[in-house]
Formats: sequence, structure tokens, C-alpha cells
Amino acid sequence: MALTPIRIPTLTQSEPIVDKDGKPTNYFLRTLNGILRSLADAITQLQQLPLIQDALAALDDATQAAQAAADAAQAAAADSMDAAAASAAATAANARETSLQTSYISPAAVLTSTLTTITVASHNRIYPGAAGGPATTVAVTGATVPTTGAGDVDYVYYTDPTRAGGVVAFQVSTAAPTQTGDTHVVGAVTVPATGSSNGGRGPQPPGYVRPDDA
Repeated sequence: MALTPIRIPTLTQSEPIVDKDGKPTNYFLRTLNGILRSLADAITQLQQLPLIQDALAALDDATQAAQAAADAAQAAAADSMDAAAASAAATAANARETSLQTSYISPAAVLTSTLTTITVASHNRIYPGAAGGPATTVAVTGATVPTTGAGDVDYVYYTDPTRAGGVVAFQVSTAAPTQTGDTHVVGAVTVPATGSSNGGRGPQPPGYVRPDDA
């Protein structure tokens, strides 16, 4: 509600305010009445100020409520997007883990051992595809690693976070590793006291090599 500008009439020095009989002139009465009407209008508008202030306060409340609703809607949308992204990331992580756990090597047996050295032949690592999709095959370069001692069943494995294959750092353990995370199991072989021995099968799903596979 806007306030209307108020124009207050003014008396002019050249105009008489009483006539020859001492009565107020028409000019004076019109001017006086105009002044009184202007003052009445001013008082009326002053009385309307609280209403204007209430209207402005209500408008401010409505604006703040609309902003709060918009912020809440934006936050809900962001939460929904975050939840969808988290769900997609969890699905991808599960698929990646399953692909590793069910991966295997070709040929199935690639280990040969003497008393001091295990030879790992070059081979392929096959990662089954998710939901029946195409498998991924990478070539792994062979190498040699020290044994742990005569009569031991040595398990050979490596870590490959990128799953790119190629030259990897083979490791040996007498404890059977589990094919999970970034650990890739190659197989097991019994260390002979003399001569050489061949290792048994490589990893079978879920990437575990039994001692009797050595």
C-alpha cells in the first residue's frame, strides 16, 4: 500500500482574508478548508502505516518461507543424487570384487620349483565380465622368486590394483592367500629337496588354492 503525496495549500499575501465587513473571504475559506483536508489526508495515511508495516512483514515472512522451501528442495535433490551415486559406486565395487574373486589364469598351472627358486611362467589372467558380459584378459609376465624351504607348500601371488597385468611383483607365502581386494593368486607348488617339481592348478573361484593342488 503506497502513500499518496500530500499538497497543502498556502495563503497568498496579496489576497485578503476578510472583507470590508470583517467576515472571512471566500478565498480564505477555500484555502483553509484545503489545508484542513490535506491535514486529514495526512492523518489518515499515518493511521495506515501500521497496516503497511504488517503487510511488509507478511511479505518478508512469505519470502523467507519460499526460500526455505527452495533450499529444502535443493538439499533433497542433492541427497537423492548422492544416494544414487553411492548406490552406483557400491554396485561397481561389488562387480569389481566379484570379477577378481572369480578370475583365473591360463594355462592353469604355471609354477616350477627347485630347492631355492620358483619359476613363474608367463600367462594370461582372465576376469569374467559382470552379469554375463565379455571377459577381460591381460597378459602377465613370468619371473622367478625365492622359495621358503624344502618340503614347504609355497603359494605365489601378486597385487595389481590397476589389473593391467604385465610385469608384476610376485610374492611367496606358506599361508594360502585369498583372492580379494587387489590380491591375485597364481598357484601353489611343493618345494623339493632335490631336483624340481611342478605346481598344481592355479586359482579356482573364489581364488583359493588348496594345499593338495601343489
